[in-house]
Amino acid sequence: MNINISETIRKMMGWCPNAEMQLKREGIYMDSYGVIVINKIKGMGFNGFVSILHLVYALWLVSTALRVLANVQIFPWYVMDIIFISSGILLLIGITSLVMFFNFVKSAQIQRILALSNIVLTLVFFWYLGQTLISGESQITVFDKPFNSYAFGIISLIIFTTILAVPNIMALFSKPVEEKNTRFIAAVVLAFIVSLASLGVYYVYLGNQREVLLIEEMSGDAGYRLYGLDPNVIDTSAYGPFEYSYFLDSNSKTTGHPITAGAYEAIQFLQGEESGSVLGWWDYELDIKASGKEPVIAYASEEIKWSVGRPSELYDTFESNEKVMDVSRFFTATSEEAARDIAGKYGARYVYISRNRWDVYFTIMYMTAWPDFRVGEVGGFQSEAFIEKYYEPSVAYKFNTGAEMEYFEKIFENEDVLIYELK
Repeated sequence: MNINISETIRKMMGWCPNAEMQLKREGIYMDSYGVIVINKIKGMGFNGFVSILHLVYALWLVSTALRVLANVQIFPWYVMDIIFISSGILLLIGITSLVMFFNFVKSAQIQRILALSNIVLTLVFFWYLGQTLISGESQITVFDKPFNSYAFGIISLIIFTTILAVPNIMALFSKPVEEKNTRFIAAVVLAFIVSLASLGVYYVYLGNQREVLLIEEMSGDAGYRLYGLDPNVIDTSAYGPFEYSYFLDSNSKTTGHPITAGAYEAIQFLQGEESGSVLGWWDYELDIKASGKEPVIAYASEEIKWSVGRPSELYDTFESNEKVMDVSRFFTATSEEAARDIAGKYGARYVYISRNRWDVYFTIMYMTAWPDFRVGEVGGFQSEAFIEKYYEPSVAYKFNTGAEMEYFEKIFENEDVLIYELK
């Protein structure tokens, strides 16, 4: 009997021939499985890769739109419009991408049509939000913008819409397959109808929630409406650090904004005063009109539309740049005589000052009144040099501090609002 010495030694050290055979079989199986997986990946080709890309985009867009809608603020109303329109577009693109993934092998020709429709929707998305752009980019990233009421800057909006277009542009290069599928087309149309109908129902529901908070319908043809901001219903922290008690809105063109109890008291006071136009920054035109008086300017000029955080070009009428510049120069003037002359030019009787964010509005007024001013020379609008040299000598500062003035008499003051009358 022949004895294999090497095999005997290996067995003494724990080697098992049956186990080795099993490992070899598993190795062959794993190798075969790996080859199959690799072949499947290779077999996917360009069309398969685009299909997977559509699935990823669909999940991202649908989840993003639903998360935004789940946390929507019902005030101001124009922001809710932006959220619903933008989220609706993302939902349609996402649903289309999802349909393209599950039906990719059936008809590439149909998918090319769907890809083209997604590109059109992306362009609409860009065009619509391109009108809400404010001055610059904030610190939040491109993918955080939708959760900030779609407040894109031009750079982030270009990047975001380019990302949206990538899988759809790629789908246009897929090889067409002549195959008709009427059931598929019907399913897509049905998905779109159900999605839009759901958005509409949700919009109406939130509208009804808003009506529950209505406190008063104020004077004026535009139907000025005052809503109570119940902290248990509305997240008032979204409006800033001030203690807002109400939201002022109207049924016509309006930017709508939260107001404090002090601002409401000022509106009631102004309602009891004699008629006359009011000098104030355009952001407070609602407060002035709700009191039954007419503001000198009711909106921004087209030259400073960058300061308007809404799709203003869709339905708003801009003020003339001359009037907006005059009002800006009224507040930034360093002499009361210059301010008085501007007030006389427009027949203004009152001056309305809201202390809420007054420093921010002063910087916008200064940029409007003196467009060639180089703020970098004084270290920025919030620098001590700018405040000492330009803000503190201005009539805006005197109004805001409640100072006694030669040509203007203070007739109302609380912690939020001051009202002066031209002597």
